[in-house]
Amino acid sequence: MVHMNQGQGETSYAHNSSIQNSQQNRMKPLIEAAIIDLCGSRSTLFPEKMLIADLGCSYGPNALALVSTAVKAIINHCLQFQQPPPEVCVLLNDLPDNDFNTVVKSLVTLRQNNNKLVVVTGVAPGSFYERLFTSDSLHLVCSSNSLHWLSMV
Repeated sequence: MVHMNQGQGETSYAHNSSIQNSQQNRMKPLIEAAIIDLCGSRSTLFPEKMLIADLGCSYGPNALALVSTAVKAIINHCLQFQQPPPEVCVLLNDLPDNDFNTVVKSLVTLRQNNNKLVVVTGVAPGSFYERLFTSDSLHLVCSSNSLHWLSMV
């Protein structure tokens, strides 16, 4: 199974992922728009709980880029419409060989930096060819660079 170079060394994915970062930056307005669509502007549409997943999150500086954008968009939307914030669950997925130790440390920072809402975090290791989540549980799914690895229909 093909995967990125782990760790923090000179040849690691963490130090050689600027192309992926630029692609994620282009996706930020799309994620913000998706959050606006999900939340709506009336209290009857505003969800009490939201589950966000990133498929193929990897690790390093890009691991939280997309889900962080979504969490910030939720906070901004709640402030703009004076709505109580939903409980947010953020799950990061990648293949089991991913450096999840580094990812988990990043998740702690995500929780601490977003104290305006309840953020529950976790990892879901495994291939997205398999079932990773329960039915009807996801509100937003991000995937910036994992889909080019598709090898099954």
